[in-house]
This record gives sequence, structure tokens and C-alpha cells, in this order.
Amino acid sequence: MEYGYSLEVASPPAGWVLEELKAFLTGAGLGFASGIEHTALVRDGGGRIAAAASLAGNVVKCVAVDPALQGEGLTATLLTALRQKALAAGRRRLFLYTKPENRPQFTALGFHEVARAGEAVLMEDRRDGFDRWAQSIRSPAARGIVGAAVLNCNPMTLGHKYLIEEAARTCGFLYVLVVSEDRSAVPAADRRAIVEAVCRDMPSVAVAGTGEYLISSATFPDYFLKDRTRAGAVWADLDIAVFCRLARTLGVTRRFVGSEPFCPVTAAYNRAMAAALPEQGVELVELDRLERGGQAVSATAVRGLVRAGRWRETEPLVPAETFAWLAREENRRLLLERAGEA
Repeated sequence: MEYGYSLEVASPPAGWVLEELKAFLTGAGLGFASGIEHTALVRDGGGRIAAAASLAGNVVKCVAVDPALQGEGLTATLLTALRQKALAAGRRRLFLYTKPENRPQFTALGFHEVARAGEAVLMEDRRDGFDRWAQSIRSPAARGIVGAAVLNCNPMTLGHKYLIEEAARTCGFLYVLVVSEDRSAVPAADRRAIVEAVCRDMPSVAVAGTGEYLISSATFPDYFLKDRTRAGAVWADLDIAVFCRLARTLGVTRRFVGSEPFCPVTAAYNRAMAAALPEQGVELVELDRLERGGQAVSATAVRGLVRAGRWRETEPLVPAETFAWLAREENRRLLLERAGEA
């Protein structure tokens, strides 16, 4: 550290340090983000916070420097401290979300733009990270009209299978991207394994994960937004921008979604895609939900049956692979625990 400054790391910040940090961030026009594990602080000679940056998982958040001290390399010091914490936890890449005007500052510190849209930019500290991920998904079997569907499958239902089959029927090749973010009631690894098993006999379908680039609105950090009520719309725009970059690599010209009568967030996201994707050469195809007994088949209904102890009644609603997963008591218990319903 430069003379007169000191560095400390709180893991996580608590007590008076947390209150001091929140006040400092408020002065910088930022909020304190959730899920913070580590916060690096630079203090001046008087013990006051001069700069701060935090880490949640492998995402850098809440970076702020006293305007009078900008240009003195304090952000680099903070990021070095956070990288050490990340490496100690086995995390070898960092991401951050920031305002477009901050992009040059973080570029100078070794971050590279993944995508930008309106009020937000997604950056990572690997120059070729996104391209490597996209190429790892790319299938040499892709030909003709190439489509894509991004699905959570929490758990996979016959509605998901129907969407995949209908999409594949109208394409030469279909990428099914299962959400990798592990926040759902059914663990990410199990969701993907079930989808892979269901699609195993579909020769024109490739199943892959969304990696660390396509995330849910629930984990999009809104601490840097002036109007946080717009967080959902900003997330949608940025997530669509990331998908469009992936689509260019994979040659995707159609994205398939199911109609959404239940979730207003997903319905709003579908509307945003309908407006934005055609400008990027991608057609949005919305398929009607599969119905059983006059009701749309949904993962929400399946989870509700499990919650009510009526898991056997899910059999007409899910593929055999999903039903086999639900038939195991430990899996049902895990689903309820992760959904906070145990």
C-alpha cells in the first residue's frame, strides 16, 4: 500500500464496519448488495474508508473510490485482495456488472466486456472466457436452421419435452441450454442430467448448460442502478444481449419459448425478447403450453404436488426420467429443503 493507506478485508463485513461501508456506498450512489462474502477496504491516514470493493461468489460488487482519491490505484489494490480470496476458494475467474461509463476503468484493470445493454455492462477478467465457453457448446452436427431453447426444468415436465420436440421438428438442429445457476429446488446437475437423458434419442438436439453468463433476474445485481425498480428490465436487456452474442457464435436464428400464463417476470422477459431478438437476426417462436385436463403442464404444479405429498400424481405430467427422480424419497426431501418448504 501507498504511505498513509491501510488495507483490510472483512469476511463478511459486520457490525460497525458494515454500517460504515453502507454509508460510504450510499455517498457513492451505490447500494449494498446481498450475498457478500468478502469486502476489501482501503482506509486513509485518518481511518476513514477511502475505497471499497466486495465479492459474492465470483462476482465483484460494490466498487467505490472516494472521488478525491481516484487515479491513485486503490481499485487495483482492492481487486488484488479479492482475487486472492477467490483463488483460495478455487474460483479462477471474476465477473462484474457496472455502468457503461465505468467500462474504461475496469478495462484498464484487466476486465473484458462480455455484453452491454442500456444501463449495464457485464465484464470478466478473461479475455477469451466467453468465446471459449461458446465454442465448448458449439456442435459440429449443427446444420440448416439452428434453434435454441433456454430452459430451467425445475423439474423437467412433459411440457418441456413437448417444447423441445416441437422446436426440433421445425429446425435442422436445436440447442437446449439448461440453466446452470444452482438456485432452483432441483439441483442444477440433476436438472441437466434429466434433460440429457430425455433428449438422448433426439439426434438433432444438443444439451448444454448456460454456464456463468446467462443468469436469473433473482441474482442480477442492482446495487449500481439509479432506479432499482428497473432492475428486471435492465437484467432482461443484458441477458438478451449475452444470448445474442452466443447466437452469433452458434449460428442460432430461432429462439423457442413456451407461452407464460403463470409467471409475470417470465412473461415480461418473453415480451422483451420479442422486441429485441429480430433486430439481431433471431426469430422468437412462442409455442403454446402443453395441456392436461384443460390446464397447462407446469413445473410449478409438479412441485405443488410434491409439496402436498401427492408426488405419485406427477406421473402423467413428467417424463419417466423425472418421475424416477421424484420416486426417490431423498430427492423429494432435497427438493422441499431447497425450496424452503421442508
